[in-house]
Parts: sequence; structure tokens; C-alpha cells
Amino acid sequence: EEPTEETPEEVIEEVVVTATKQEKSVQDIPVSIEAFTAEDIDKNMVEDFSDLAEVVPGLIVDKAIGTGASYSMRGVGSYGVGAAVVSSIVTSINGHSANPSWFVDTGFIDLERIEVLNGPQGTLFGRNSVQGVINLITKRPTDEFEGYFDVEAGSYDRKFVTGAINMPISDTVRARIAYGSNTREGMVQNVATGNL
Repeated sequence: EEPTEETPEEVIEEVVVTATKQEKSVQDIPVSIEAFTAEDIDKNMVEDFSDLAEVVPGLIVDKAIGTGASYSMRGVGSYGVGAAVVSSIVTSINGHSANPSWFVDTGFIDLERIEVLNGPQGTLFGRNSVQGVINLITKRPTDEFEGYFDVEAGSYDRKFVTGAINMPISDTVRARIAYGSNTREGMVQNVATGNL
């Protein structure tokens, strides 16, 4: 039956992910996955792992004092915090593993997609991926000269500056450079020194 004004055609956007190390539609892979496109990331204001936990059911991120964080997904926790701790949640940028504590402090910039795979993923990702995997896929260079620059400000003298420039150098060579800075003053004043 052809869609009419009374029964409009429902269109489901196809999201292509690389969660299984191959490009496939998110509807065709047998994995519990949450995928966010660049539009979803902007719309939901996902700037770091704490924001991601607000939109991914079962993901909990607890910021530690100083640097780092502890993670829990589907009730499985990884409570060691520090640069030398191997978390049971695996995070990667463009397929290269990175320490999850690093992302809590720096935030996300210039992303094309975020893929969150729930539950054990040891078959494809190895390591200690008992909780799951979070893949961050950055935007790729295109054949158009373009860019953006964004500044956000907030309380405690917060400044969140992001930007990127895309440069097509020739028909076969392209480059994209992204920048991000996230700074803020402290919330407690040292009465001896006056520093925040």
C-alpha cells in the first residue's frame, strides 16, 4: 500500500557502524549497540564521557578527584582509577585503543560517530573488555575547504574552545586538523595562597 497523507511513510535513517571491524548497518549486526551520528552528538550536547552516560542506558561514569574516572556498564564496574589501571571497558579512537581516563578530562572534539557496544567484546577487541567498548570515530578529511570555530563559556571561568579546518591539498591528498581546549578555574579557594 502506497503511503498517503493519512498514513505517512516512516523513514528510519540507516546508521553505518564499524563495530565489527567492517562497515555494516547498525540494524544488521548481532551486537547490543548504541550509535550516535555527528548530528546526534550535537543535538544531545555530548562533549565528554559524563554527557555520554546521560544518553546511553546502563553506562555510569564517576569522575575521580584529580584525574580519571571509574566506569560501570550494565552493572559491571571497573573501580580502579589511574593511568596504570587497565579498565574493563575498552575505549578507542579510530580503532586504536586509548586509556578511558584520558577522555574524561579532555572531552570529545570533531567526531563523526560514537559507537557504544554493551557487554563483553573480547572476541573482536580482546584485552579486558568485560563491560564493553566505546569507539570514537573522528571526522575524515573531505574534498572541500571548510572549517569551524566554537567557543563556549560558563561558570568558574570555564572556556571550551573547539575548531577544525579541512584542507584539500590536491586530488589525492587531504588533511584535517582539529583543536580542543577545555579549561576552568577551581571551585575552592586556598585561604593561605588565595589560589583557586
